[in-house]
Amino acid sequence: MGTRPVRRGVIFLIPLVALAAMAPGPAHSPDQLSARWLLAVASRMVRDVGELVGAAAKARRKVATFAIDGQVRFASAADRAAFAERLTKVVTELAGEYHDETAEGGRVHRIIVALHPHVKTETSEISENKEL
Repeated sequence: MGTRPVRRGVIFLIPLVALAAMAPGPAHSPDQLSARWLLAVASRMVRDVGELVGAAAKARRKVATFAIDGQVRFASAADRAAFAERLTKVVTELAGEYHDETAEGGRVHRIIVALHPHVKTETSEISENKEL
């Protein structure tokens, strides 16, 4: 399969090979405002969680995960930037409050917070705007 996105209807499929090429590594500097960095972080999450789910299935266990999915409508780009700045501060403070390097038996968890424009699709328009 090639590395270019494949369009099927209104959904873009990005081959995992292409996502793997963008995977963030220690040598890369994060650009928090880059769509490519967002895809790289998301691809790492898909890879990591997929690996965890596979291992958990073999062990007949569950994976401890948590996700929030929501929407916010900004009045301006300045409001969006202020929101991102405040969100960064709050998440950093919260993580610092609970992070314990010395916790015996403690387990490191990855935190991912992402913000991107909402994509209107035929499916989302039906589920969000019309009664079924």
